[in-house]
Amino acid sequence: MQMKFLSFIKILSIVIPCLVLNNISQAQIWTGTNEIKLDSNTKLAMPNQVDPACRVAGRAEDVDCFPTTPLNLLYKGKTYSYDKLIEPWEGGFFIYFVKLGPNSYASDLNQDGLKEIAIYPAVCGNSPKSIAYIYTVKEHELLPYGTGIYFWEAGTPVTGIKKNPRFKTDI
Repeated sequence: MQMKFLSFIKILSIVIPCLVLNNISQAQIWTGTNEIKLDSNTKLAMPNQVDPACRVAGRAEDVDCFPTTPLNLLYKGKTYSYDKLIEPWEGGFFIYFVKLGPNSYASDLNQDGLKEIAIYPAVCGNSPKSIAYIYTVKEHELLPYGTGIYFWEAGTPVTGIKKNPRFKTDI
């Protein structure tokens, strides 16, 4: 009886860690999204659009196959384009909205009643910590707010946020 119990414990000591590791390996390691709905009147959309010819040719990883990404703010039924804000990364990066808080892609960082959102050009490769660009959404406008640090593979919210409405986007 004792031998069966010890065998059972040995099996559990192997099975439980495997189950835990399997769950960790299946966890989402990043939390980027292409759409944020702020309220019934306001939505931001930034769909990455890879040329279908790249996918057909099986070249989705080639440099030539980076997406085009429009940035639109939809406010009260009208669409406003903010492509110029992401122009430095166009055609060379996948661009996403990333979380400003543990459960939110939009947050009122300075308690002024307006929501801020963060845009991140995904740096592929060794997934370094890099800059997320933060904007205030004011009706149909996106106003520069500042920058923060985002670690793509951690999936955590933006940290180290610094208010600086005169920031420059980097490549």
